[in-house]
Amino acid sequence: MLKKLEYGFPEIMRERLAEGRPSQAILEDWAALAWALDRDPEALTAALTEASQIATARGSATVAPRSAIGVAIVEAGGELALADEVFSKWFGGQPDLAAFRRLVRLALRDGQATGLVEGANGAALAACASSREAAAGWPLSDACRAALAGPTRRIALLCFAPSRASDLSARASEAFGLTPLEARLAEALLDAPNLEAAAARIGVGRETAREALKKAMKKAGARRSPDLVRRMMDLMCGDHASPTSLETVLATTFGATTAEARAAARFAQGLTAREVAEALGVKDATVRGQLKSVFAKTGVNKAKDLVRLAAESSTLAALSGAAETVLEPADPNGRLRVVASGDRRIAVIDYGPRSGKPVLVMHGATTGRRLPPALVVALHARGYRPLVPQRPGFGLTDVAAMPYLEQAADDMARVVDALRIDRAKLLIRDAGTPAGMLFACLHPDRVVAGVAVNPKWPASAENRQSVRLPTSMMSVLSRAFMENPHMIDLVGEILRRQTRSDLMEKVMRQSLTHIPCDLAALKTPGVMESLVRDAQAMFARSSAGFSAEHRAFVAGWEVPSNVGGERWTITECDHLVLPDSKIIWGGLPNVRFQTLDDAGLLVYFTHPTAIADLVASA
Repeated sequence: MLKKLEYGFPEIMRERLAEGRPSQAILEDWAALAWALDRDPEALTAALTEASQIATARGSATVAPRSAIGVAIVEAGGELALADEVFSKWFGGQPDLAAFRRLVRLALRDGQATGLVEGANGAALAACASSREAAAGWPLSDACRAALAGPTRRIALLCFAPSRASDLSARASEAFGLTPLEARLAEALLDAPNLEAAAARIGVGRETAREALKKAMKKAGARRSPDLVRRMMDLMCGDHASPTSLETVLATTFGATTAEARAAARFAQGLTAREVAEALGVKDATVRGQLKSVFAKTGVNKAKDLVRLAAESSTLAALSGAAETVLEPADPNGRLRVVASGDRRIAVIDYGPRSGKPVLVMHGATTGRRLPPALVVALHARGYRPLVPQRPGFGLTDVAAMPYLEQAADDMARVVDALRIDRAKLLIRDAGTPAGMLFACLHPDRVVAGVAVNPKWPASAENRQSVRLPTSMMSVLSRAFMENPHMIDLVGEILRRQTRSDLMEKVMRQSLTHIPCDLAALKTPGVMESLVRDAQAMFARSSAGFSAEHRAFVAGWEVPSNVGGERWTITECDHLVLPDSKIIWGGLPNVRFQTLDDAGLLVYFTHPTAIADLVASA
C-alpha cells in the first residue's frame, strides 16, 4: 500500500483509464485517493476530470426490453445464417435481405453501419450491421453468438423496433394508467395514417376514438398525438443515456443534411414546426421544407412516424455504441408507472395490490429501484402496497427543475395525488433520508408513520465525520465530497460510464465486503444480478440524480421540525450503528429506536420479515 501511496492516485487513475476501467482506481485504491485528497487535490481533480470523459463504449451498459430487439446473422455475401423469432416476425419467415445489403457491405468495410430498412409490412425500421468484434456487447443469444463465431466471416444484424413489440399496449396501459381502449388506440396510432383509420382498426367510432385519445394524452402528459407516440417510445426504449447529438444520429441514419437534422431533432423531441422555427431563428416555411425533405428520405409522411423513427434510431445508436446491452429483467411483482404531472415525468414501481395500505419506499443512492421479492411478499402478507418513487434524475424520473430536495418531496406528493392516495407510511433508507424527511415535513397530513433504516445523518459541522464504515471507500468519498464538492459530478459521471456488468459486480463486491452478512447475501442466487441490474437502470440515463443528491447533502440539511406521522421508528443495523442517534432523531414524533442483529447494508435482502414487521408496527 505504501508503494501505491508514494506512486500517487492520479497516476493510478490514468493507468486504470488506459485499461478502460477508471472506476477500479476508486474501488481498489481509495486509500491512495485519500492521500491525494490531502496532499495534491488539484492533481486529483485533473485525473478525475480526465477519467469522467471516458468513452461510454468502453464501460457503459444500456438496458433494453427483449421484445423490442430482433437479431439475425448473415454471411458476407448476404445469405441468412440464423434469425431469431422477433427478426423473422418483422421481416417474414424468409426475409429478403436486399434491404440490408448496403449495411452489410459497409459493416464489412468499416466494422459497423446503421440505417433504415423496410419490414415485411412496408414500415421503415432502424437497423445496425456489425462485425463480430463490434457486436461483442450486443444482447445475442448463445445460438447467435455461435453462428457469428463460425469459420466464415459473418455479420450480425440488430433491429430495434419497440413500436412493433407485442407488449407495447400492455406496457403503455400499466405505465400511464390507460384503459384497454386507450392503450389499443395509442398502439394503433403508431401505424395508422390518421385517427379515423386507427378507430376503424380497433372497431370503434371516430368520436369514441377522439375522446379516448384526448384522455390518453392527458394521462401521458402529451400535448398532441406525435407527442403521445414519443412518450410511448421513450417508455419502451429501455434505459440509456441520450446520444451526444441526436442531430448526428438522424444525419447518419436518415441521410439528412445538417440543417434538416437540426430541425428534425427538435421536432422529434416534442416541438411543433413553429416552435422549431422560433428556436432556430428561421422562418416557418424553412422548417416545414426541411421536415418535408426528411419525410421523403425516411419514407414516412406523418409527424408521429418521424417521431417514432427518431426515438428508435437514437436508442439503436445507444445500444450499438455501448460496451454492453443487457435485457430488461422481469419483475413478476412490480409494474412501472409513469406519473405525468405538468411538464414533469415521475416514475414509480407499484407492487400492488391497489387494495393494500400504501407504503412509500425510498431507494438508495445506487440501488433500491426494485425491491427484493421476499420483502414484497412480506409486506403483502401484512396488507401493504409498496410503492417505490424514483427521485429526480434517477431511472426514468426527470431531473430536478427546482432545488433538489424540494423537487423530490414535491414529486412524492404528485405521485400520491395521481394514485389517489390520501395517506401513506414511509419506509426510508440511507441516502433517501433527506428527501423523505422533507416530504413528511411539507406534507405532514399525507404521512401515517415512518420507519428509517440506517438513516443518513445531516451534514452539520459536528457530525460530518460520522460515517457508518469509517475505514472504507465510501467514507473517503464522503470526505472528498464535503471538502471538494466539485468532485461529486466527476465521480458520478465516472460511475455512469462504468456500468458494464463485470465492472458493476466489482463495485458491489468492494462496497459490500465489510460486513459478513452482506457478503453472505451476495452469494445467494439472484442477489448480485438484481443489484447490478438495479444500478445499471438507475445510472443508465444520467448521473444527475446521484450528483444532485450528494450536492444537497453537502450543502447541509437539518432534520425538519413538525414532521408528519403519528410515530417514527429509527432502525440501525448492528454493524452500522452510530453513536448519539437519539440526539439527532429525538425530535421526531413518538420516536423509538431499534437495532437489528446481524444486519448490514443489504438488510432488505437479509431481513425482509423484520423490516415488514417494523412497517406494520409503526
